Amino acid sequence: MSSAEDPYAPSPSGGLPPFAPARAYEVRAGLGLTLGQVAWAIAAYCGEPVHPSSVEAWEAGIAVPDEKEIRALAAALWCSPADLVGEPVTLAQCRNVAGLSPSETAAALGMTQASWETVERRNHWQGTAAQTGALLRTLRPPPACFVAACGTRGRLQLLLREAVSGWWPNHVTAVNRIVPLDPAVIHYALERLHFVYQQFEGSAGASPRAAALAEVQASEFLEHIDQHLWRELPAAADRAAQSAYEG
Repeated sequence: MSSAEDPYAPSPSGGLPPFAPARAYEVRAGLGLTLGQVAWAIAAYCGEPVHPSSVEAWEAGIAVPDEKEIRALAAALWCSPADLVGEPVTLAQCRNVAGLSPSETAAALGMTQASWETVERRNHWQGTAAQTGALLRTLRPPPACFVAACGTRGRLQLLLREAVSGWWPNHVTAVNRIVPLDPAVIHYALERLHFVYQQFEGSAGASPRAAALAEVQASEFLEHIDQHLWRELPAAADRAAQSAYEG
């Protein structure tokens, strides 16, 4: 699978995550600013003219601003560049979203700047337990980004496949060791994934055509099982929070 197909593959870019057009539009609309007003502010920030049609094209996803233009747009909209981009998929992108320099990040994690720059270049994390805790607090990497950087994606996929095809509660702790979230969130996510997969399995006794389709769907589900986990986490977090509130 290529990095274009896999959003969690390491990216050679250490800059910001991809621009999110819908977010830019929502921020501008929320402020009640016109395209012309935003273009004028961007031009003042960059020192060169920007036409309102360029801003309109960014918001429509027709054109993509470069990193300098994203930062200028953020200044024009009185927000952080992080408010205008998608979810980071590398540790370098996490640092940029957090607005930290390599030296500031290294200091927060208790390591040398050279060591941190090596981590960024390779997008590979092997810190101590204390450093990992500091990383999670400082950069708050999305679970998919953290797992990819730790090199544990393969192990996670194996555990998830075993969980959805077997007795999923036995895998909560093992998955939680890889994905550093509230165990209750992992619990609800695995429960949901197991339910979805078992629906495919339940089609085995249907018509030959339906059974064949279910088999293909089950295979595809297992192949991308970790990406299904990432999609389930928000709803699982809501369920965990609701359960804690009711308890």
